[in-house]
Amino acid sequence: MGAPTMTRYVVDLKDLEAGKIALDGRLEPGEIDFSPEGVRQVGPLAWKLGAEKAGDEIRITGSIETVIDTTCSRCLEPARVNVARSFDLFFLERDRQMFDEDVEVELGEEDTRTAFFSGTELQIADILREQVLLALPMKALCALDCKGLCPECGANLNVNACGCARERFSPHMDQLLEIKRKLEERSS
Repeated sequence: MGAPTMTRYVVDLKDLEAGKIALDGRLEPGEIDFSPEGVRQVGPLAWKLGAEKAGDEIRITGSIETVIDTTCSRCLEPARVNVARSFDLFFLERDRQMFDEDVEVELGEEDTRTAFFSGTELQIADILREQVLLALPMKALCALDCKGLCPECGANLNVNACGCARERFSPHMDQLLEIKRKLEERSS
């Protein structure tokens, strides 16, 4: 049995005809499935959003706040990340002619700020899931001073030191040391 998905929150386009709408909620871990990305929601996901028509587009503004467990990029142990993000998104109904797969279309910068949708509803769960993933750091750390794994034996250096020999300087320094040696020879 898979993780339950949140289906009760949607932005219905006919509700926007009357003006701006405001929604908020709180989702417990498991209501949105983050497992394909290797992250796990461990705290409630508090969210607020406003939706309104902006010309032909739908504008959605809001904020999210939650706690996520992911993997430390240095030592591969669990890393807990506090997520807080505000967002300002634009959606445009998909035009079938615009998306003819046989025709190349050049997009301008204005086009890249807009997402496309089909139907008469926007799924809030999809928006929240995307915003949580965008808020995660590229390289999560279990601690700021994480020592990572030994490049020789793979030992977690946060737990114990290994017996592998350590280079005193970077191997990329060889060229600089050669230049330094030549300069010293010239000056003597």
